[in-house]
Amino acid sequence: MREVFKKSLVVSLLSVHFTSLAAQNSQSFADIETIVTTASRAKKRHFDLIGNTSIIDKGAVANINAEHLNQVLSLASGVWLSRGNGQESLLSLRSPVLTGAGSCAEFLMLENNISLRAPGFCNVNQLFDSHFEISDRIEVVKGNNSARYGSNAIHGVININNTLYASENQLALDVGNDNFYRLNATASNDFDDVQLGVGVTVSSDGGYQSSSGYQQQKLSTSAQHQFGNWQTTHHFSVTNLEQDTAGYLQQGENAYRDKSLLKINEFPDAYRDSISMHYSMQNNAEINNALWQLTPYLRYTDMTFLMHFLPGTPIEKNDHHSIGLQLSRYAEVTDVLSLKLGSDLDFTQGSLQQYQTNDTISDSAFLRAVLPKGQHYDYTVNAKNYALYGQLDYQIADDQNAFLALRHDITEYDYNNALSTGNLKDDGTACGFGGCRYTRPANQTNRFNDTSYSLGYSLTLNDNTIVFAKLDNSFRAPHTAELYRLQNNQQQNDITSVDANQQELGLRFQTETIFGELAFYHLTKKNAIYQDSDRHYLNGLSTQHQGLEFDLTWRLSDTFKTRLNSSYAKHTYENNPTNGQQLKGNEIDTSPRLIANLIIDWLIAQNITSQFELRHLDGYYLDDKNTHTYSGHTVSNLRAKWQINSNFSLAFAILNVFDTRYAERADYAFGNHRYFIGEPRNTSATLRYQF
Repeated sequence: MREVFKKSLVVSLLSVHFTSLAAQNSQSFADIETIVTTASRAKKRHFDLIGNTSIIDKGAVANINAEHLNQVLSLASGVWLSRGNGQESLLSLRSPVLTGAGSCAEFLMLENNISLRAPGFCNVNQLFDSHFEISDRIEVVKGNNSARYGSNAIHGVININNTLYASENQLALDVGNDNFYRLNATASNDFDDVQLGVGVTVSSDGGYQSSSGYQQQKLSTSAQHQFGNWQTTHHFSVTNLEQDTAGYLQQGENAYRDKSLLKINEFPDAYRDSISMHYSMQNNAEINNALWQLTPYLRYTDMTFLMHFLPGTPIEKNDHHSIGLQLSRYAEVTDVLSLKLGSDLDFTQGSLQQYQTNDTISDSAFLRAVLPKGQHYDYTVNAKNYALYGQLDYQIADDQNAFLALRHDITEYDYNNALSTGNLKDDGTACGFGGCRYTRPANQTNRFNDTSYSLGYSLTLNDNTIVFAKLDNSFRAPHTAELYRLQNNQQQNDITSVDANQQELGLRFQTETIFGELAFYHLTKKNAIYQDSDRHYLNGLSTQHQGLEFDLTWRLSDTFKTRLNSSYAKHTYENNPTNGQQLKGNEIDTSPRLIANLIIDWLIAQNITSQFELRHLDGYYLDDKNTHTYSGHTVSNLRAKWQINSNFSLAFAILNVFDTRYAERADYAFGNHRYFIGEPRNTSATLRYQF
């Protein structure tokens, strides 16, 4: 009877979704001019945008009060940030969840318009470098965007923005299960002609699984001032993560359903330590009827972690530091024609070491022989990225607009190996069974030239409705690990850039109470990079990605508001890249078809709000042969907030309200079903002081 009641309650709540801002509830969507900056690298009304972009505003970020960014990004259709342990993650954005050395290079991750990691040096977990907890706005641009950003923007762009120089003065303390504590603070002030703001987040989590948990600290500052015609905005951030990592649960098929197994951590020695720093100085001025923007930036990151997911459990240490410059000029050529020209420069020096501290422990004599103790890789790469781009915007008529964007990128890597060339041990002796697995190519320089374009058209049907169409060609240059971290005696790697084409049709509409967006996309990738059965990196994989995305925000009354974000997509292999691999027509693993998120906000009283959230993830295949599956899940969350007075508020959250057994991500590899577990029901409370 209790389960029937729970299911009935969920069904009854599906028809609503409650948000809480009384002031906003009195405003018409048609009167709210939401500005986006990421999709076109210029300020533009969201309603007029050609292409599908989701916006997660400051209020939504505050209401979710996420411990992990996947809890926030679920508010964008077509996005699944698959949560690993601690602050780790893998991204799906108009794509399957992608894994492997170059998987992160299919997406571009920005903070305040600057890439979190350098081109060619990204990491799948790089979003934990962002200070999302104090962000004002998160913009998620779906699909191809290389014509604006170059390499990596094949499946999408995520930009996390803050304007701390105009932030509220507040202090918040979060307390949750498993010894979770977090302090969030923001403050700003004006000092003569300078606006200055600072944000701090300090987190400590004991971890649900044994020998897991993390300590994380984040500091961000921003300042804005005027110097003559120039308006300058500074952004600085530093993050530090020290994490004890729990690996996959590998206790058989559907092990995540057995509560007695959930705390098991089969890799108690796994860890990840990471530090990152970013600085940018954006300068804007109007000179001779043209808008100029000049943004120099600096980037540094250093990370060490135990590769517990590999036999032999080696340690990886990687770091890189960058200096870069973004330059653009925008001018109206005529009353109906505008031109933007720009250039991006990025210079990076990076290094990577992989070493194994102990002999490989395995029942396999082969693995013991080919995975020796000692150094596997030790190399540096000096990378240079140059790009020129331009965009023409043309107003065809009062109700019609079009644009054409072109970009050319040059990517150059200068690789230097500090160990012996080939697949010998670090002492120069040979491994058994034909040689060591890890192979080091000779010193070399690699250069990639890539051109991308984007063409778009929009038609305004009336004041409340717009339709758009967009055609894109994008690319990504090979990741440095795909070029220089070779295996099984692959002495030379001749891979080239991945090519992608996308067609998109969309409809956007708004009334006094509704804002909605519907988009269909068809994306194909050719010449994609993959590892064959010999663990060699090759070009030649073709995949297809197509889907429908729907976003709707509906103010039902002055006290109820609902938000639905959903997508239905299919991701398939389009060829058999090597003999013996029959993949054509199969669905790519870890690509659920339906992803949906429903939120209902209810203003119970003038000072009491509540929020119900329902998150659904379809089942999906766990392997490329489509023989193993995960059944999917639906999880509910409940949040409430009491504004005690003008200074103090108290909030509560219950995550996984019905204590559903689910997996954050499921996988099948090395003959094992593997799961990142979904945590059982857990609660938290937040005390906030505004001053």
